[in-house]
Amino acid sequence: MRSIRGLAGGAARQSHDTVPVVDLLSPWVHEALAVRRTRGRFFAATMVLAVLLAGAWSVQHLRVTHARSVLTDAQADTQRLQAAAQELAPVSAYVSTVAQRKALVAQTMAGDVSLSRVVRDVRSVAPVDAHLDSVVITVTPPVATGVPAAGADAAVAPSSLVESPCPGPDPFNTKTVVGCVTLAGTAASRASVGQFVIALGRDDLFVEPFISTTTTGEGTQVTFTGSVGLSQRIYTQKYVKIDDLLAARAVP
Repeated sequence: MRSIRGLAGGAARQSHDTVPVVDLLSPWVHEALAVRRTRGRFFAATMVLAVLLAGAWSVQHLRVTHARSVLTDAQADTQRLQAAAQELAPVSAYVSTVAQRKALVAQTMAGDVSLSRVVRDVRSVAPVDAHLDSVVITVTPPVATGVPAAGADAAVAPSSLVESPCPGPDPFNTKTVVGCVTLAGTAASRASVGQFVIALGRDDLFVEPFISTTTTGEGTQVTFTGSVGLSQRIYTQKYVKIDDLLAARAVP
C-alpha cells in the first residue's frame, strides 16, 4: 500500500515538473520590459558617473581655492617686500658707494711701498766694517689701470715695470724693476764691498746689485758707490684686504 502511494506521488511530482508553460505575453511586452531594464541600467550608470564627476569637481575646486589662497598670500608678501626694498633703497645706494670707494682706495694704493723696509734691509746686510753715507731710493709709480667695478678684486699687484734705471753687471741684459737704490759709503776693504754685494743679491727685495766705483785713499779704507734695483716685493699690498684692515681699525 505504501509503495503504491509512493509511486503515485513520484509520478505526480514528475508530471508537475514537466508541465509545459505557455507564454501568453505578446512580443511588444517583452520589448517594453527589455527597454525598461536597459533604461534602469543606463540611469544607474549615469548616477555613478554623476557622483564621480561631482567628486572630481569638488577636489579640483578645493585645489583651485588653495592655489588662490597661496597666490593671495604670495602677492601680499611681494607687496610687503617691495615696500621694504623701497625703504632700503638709500641703504643699497650707500653700500654701493662704499664698495666703489674701497675699490678706488685699493687701486690707488696698489703702489704703496715700504721705504723703511728698504733702508732696514740695506743696513742689515751691510758688513760691520762698512758705513753708508747716503741711501737714495727712487720708485717709479705704477701706471693707473682704471677703477675696477664695485665688488671686483680691486687690489691687484702693480703691473708697471720699467727698464732698470740702475746700471747692472750686464749692460746688455738689464732686468725690469720697480725702483732703484743708489748707495754711497766706505768700507774697510774691497772684500767687504764684495760681501755687501753678495748679501744684497741674496735678499729677494733687491735685483742686480752693482758697485760702479771703488776708490782708495790714504790708508786701507775704500770709498764705493753703486746701485741696486728693487723688485715688486717693495709694494706693501696692505690694501689688498681692505675689509680686514678696516675691521682691525674698528676694534677698540
